[in-house]
Amino acid sequence: AVGVFNGTGDGSNFSPDGTLTREQAAKIITYMLVGQEQADKLTATVAPYSDGAASRWSAGAIAYCTNEGILAGTGNGKFNPTGELTGLEFAKMLLGALGYDPTIEQLTGGAWAMNSSKLARGDAEMDNGMSISLSKTLTREEAAQMEFNPMQATLVEYEDSGSKIELPGGIVIVSD
Repeated sequence: AVGVFNGTGDGSNFSPDGTLTREQAAKIITYMLVGQEQADKLTATVAPYSDGAASRWSAGAIAYCTNEGILAGTGNGKFNPTGELTGLEFAKMLLGALGYDPTIEQLTGGAWAMNSSKLARGDAEMDNGMSISLSKTLTREEAAQMEFNPMQATLVEYEDSGSKIELPGGIVIVSD
């Protein structure tokens, strides 16, 4: 109803129990951020990852999300477009779409999962009204609900990312 999901294949079937793929997630987020009409016009002249051709149906969305810092691939220049996505991985993408800075919020490195889960279940309320495990593979129906829940949220804006100093004992000082 909000124009984010089109269905699978020819667009005639939503496939609620189907598994969400990484490229489907990129397309959903692109629809969410720029709207369906503009998202469908996005193309990629050069594939941002070695395992997805620039002519692939999802290439424009993947390139857009990569450029916006929402996606970073799976490592070694790969994206794995048809790979299954966990709720936690989708939550991290949605947090990026909402404006959360991955560096400031520590959504990269060893603590990415814990910090993504904390924000997704807390401020962003992505799992509101749902009883899912974010560590499991996400269905398309669960993804639709996770994406819909924070649509009412205000986009995150940082006044100044400043600099961060980490001291012994876990003390973190952020300065302008």
